[in-house]
Amino acid sequence: MTECDVFRGLGLSMLVGTAIVVAAPPPPPPPLARTVRRVLRPVDELIVSLDAASFAERRGATRDLYETGRAAAVPLGRAARQQSLEVAARAVAVLERMYTAADLEVAASSEDVLEGLAVDAPPRVARRARAVLSAHTRIRQRRAVQQVRRLGGIFKDLEDNVVDPNSTELLGRPIVTLQLGRDWKGGDKGLRYVRRLSQLRSLLLIAGAPLSDASVDSLKKELPLLVIVRRGRALLGVRALSMPCQIREVRPGLAADRAGIRVEDVVTMFDGQKIDDFQQLVDLIKKKEPGQKVPIFVTRSEGGVQKLLKLVVTLDDWDDVARREQKKRK
Repeated sequence: MTECDVFRGLGLSMLVGTAIVVAAPPPPPPPLARTVRRVLRPVDELIVSLDAASFAERRGATRDLYETGRAAAVPLGRAARQQSLEVAARAVAVLERMYTAADLEVAASSEDVLEGLAVDAPPRVARRARAVLSAHTRIRQRRAVQQVRRLGGIFKDLEDNVVDPNSTELLGRPIVTLQLGRDWKGGDKGLRYVRRLSQLRSLLLIAGAPLSDASVDSLKKELPLLVIVRRGRALLGVRALSMPCQIREVRPGLAADRAGIRVEDVVTMFDGQKIDDFQQLVDLIKKKEPGQKVPIFVTRSEGGVQKLLKLVVTLDDWDDVARREQKKRK
């Protein structure tokens, strides 16, 4: 074997022992899916089709009206008032489906229309609208609570603690108190959400809340069982028996507690005015401003001996206290 044969063999063996990897070309991307969007007919045409002879056409119109969303709500309400009972029934059915939709804007628009129908539609339509609203009381209240809280309303329990009625432990139970004060951003118009709180027991209005007397009176007429309580801006932080004005509860950390007032003390004088009952005390506090220092006299029984004590309270602010408690919850 010659030297050339050796090198030729080595070269052949190197070629045979070395794997040459050539990358395969990538597969072509899959074709893009084509989304064909149906073009919905005008709402007025769809409403006419609710009375079509063909079941398929009626069903299609019902589906398309629902898919149109909030823009269909008012026309559906108009049709329920003016069209045949068949059209009215189907229009209310579409509104009910919209009312239970996940889209809150769609739900809110249909709720407004259903409320209007419940009040001033022809009798059979009004009854149907009221039945729809009544059938979804829990949804209705949960959404109303969300709106009221968003607008600055504060919910409280029996002990004046700030609570969320939509929390797991309170959902579905009566709402004890709703407080509206200077932080209320809803004005008179926002009371429409309060009207939806069928389980609300009392409404606490703090001086400075941007609400007209007329709107509050209207609310009272619509919710005759609702107790409306008005308070000034200043807060003492007690509850008392009516006559005599004997303290039965002192809220920890507030004005009365800081001044040294105790449960079972009897308030006899506030800022130089004689106190015979709790309402007199409330009326005098209404005239004061938060931060004012006011002398208060109480009688206290210690060891069977009645003592007259002079204390000084620095009044709190209803809105500030509620705001602080709300922040603690967060």
